[in-house]
Amino acid sequence: MDRKEIEKLIWTFFDASYARDLDGMAACFHQGSEYLGFNPDGTLEKMSGEAFIAGLRVLAADHPSPDYPRFNEILSIDFTGENAAVARTKIRVMNILYTDILCFMRLNGKWGIITKLASGVPI
Repeated sequence: MDRKEIEKLIWTFFDASYARDLDGMAACFHQGSEYLGFNPDGTLEKMSGEAFIAGLRVLAADHPSPDYPRFNEILSIDFTGENAAVARTKIRVMNILYTDILCFMRLNGKWGIITKLASGVPI
């Protein structure tokens, strides 16, 4: 399996997130990917990966450099076949610690995030 490729992609995602490198982050996602999370009122927030990155661009414009300690952790990576994997990660963004479930697919020989499920708790 391609565990090293998945790990490298996750760390690229972590690095791009902390550096506010939204083009680098966008490169981690397959076109047509989805983001799932929670709105502040606890309801489902669902959007395309492209809309998720666009929202981060707005956040990055308001907060161009991180003013919080970095925390990233890969908790697990499981392969569900030759071309699919699921990873559970932790990432700090501002004062929220997110647990992300990242679903990966290898399409046309390239691994990328196809679904990101995020759930966060205030620190």
